[in-house]
Amino acid sequence: MPRLLARARSNKLLRVGDGNNRIDIIHVENAAQAHLQAASAMTPESPVCGRAYFLSQGEPVNCWDWIDELLGMAGLAPIKKSISFPTAYRLGAVMEGAYKVLNLGGEPRMTRFLAAQLAKNHYFDISLARQDFGFDPQVSTAAGMEELADQLASR
Repeated sequence: MPRLLARARSNKLLRVGDGNNRIDIIHVENAAQAHLQAASAMTPESPVCGRAYFLSQGEPVNCWDWIDELLGMAGLAPIKKSISFPTAYRLGAVMEGAYKVLNLGGEPRMTRFLAAQLAKNHYFDISLARQDFGFDPQVSTAAGMEELADQLASR
């Protein structure tokens, strides 16, 4: 979030894609809860041993509505400028190549991975975590956003 806010403050944040992609988020307390529950469920006969799980709030959010909400909490305007996914992806490839060839330090402003993360759906089914170790997010998305708003206001 700090990098996202920094880019928005410096007018270097563009909406990538059509703005309709949905993503998973998770409150840190829910993530910690899930890890503790999974650890407690690890018995020799448990399906938890050796299995990977997706964790999230269990309710995907629209990426750009969520980002605009976050920006609003930080006193910043919503993102108005946009770039298409294909253009951002190509730009990411060019920037990655330039950073590699020129041996530049740091990370390019756009990468192919970042373009996809900002433009494509990426949310997952958490039903196995619910089934195998009883995961049920206790901090709602709304409550988490209220906490975040309070933290941003106190800075």
